[in-house]
Amino acid sequence: GQKIGGTYEVERFLGEGAFAEVYRVKHRFLGRQAMKVFKASGMTLEETVNALGEAVLLSRLGHPNIIRVFDANLLEIPSGKFGYFTMEYVAGGSLQQFWRSFGSRFIPSETIVDVTRQICRGLSVAHSERPPIVHRDIKPQNILVGYEPDGLRVRLSDFGLAKKANPLTLLVSARGTLLFKAPEAFNDYQGDSCTGDVWALGV
Repeated sequence: GQKIGGTYEVERFLGEGAFAEVYRVKHRFLGRQAMKVFKASGMTLEETVNALGEAVLLSRLGHPNIIRVFDANLLEIPSGKFGYFTMEYVAGGSLQQFWRSFGSRFIPSETIVDVTRQICRGLSVAHSERPPIVHRDIKPQNILVGYEPDGLRVRLSDFGLAKKANPLTLLVSARGTLLFKAPEAFNDYQGDSCTGDVWALGV
């Protein structure tokens, strides 16, 4: 019920990571969205710009299989000033929640192929940038599955750890969830890459 800037009404808490919390909000005119609010308050303008790097990155990667960003700004509440950005709200939840909804039943193979193909399409857009953008944290919790009139639509989300690759080596430092990291990321701290994203997708 909390109002933000006369534009957003907070509906409920969705989850959190190390650096931010995510809420479902209702935009005054545009309906439901997801709002990512950074936990650190009182950041300098430079720190806020750096924190909003994910929003800037996503605003450039327009694609049906990558989450869309709508707004980025600062909000002021009694506990301080916080950077935030708003993005698509996907009612279906994460890929992990999607496959758990099948319980003990097998997911149809055509559904698996469709979901995987859509993730690949979104990832290929990031990898096609010059220099490539490496996501570094591909995992089921960062893949959102929504329902459209013509079927499932999958969106790659949480580019908070994404980074542009070194133009010469096409490598980035290794970050993300250990379970999904490729072997080379353990052998070399600077050994993550687009190939590592593909490994994580395979896992």
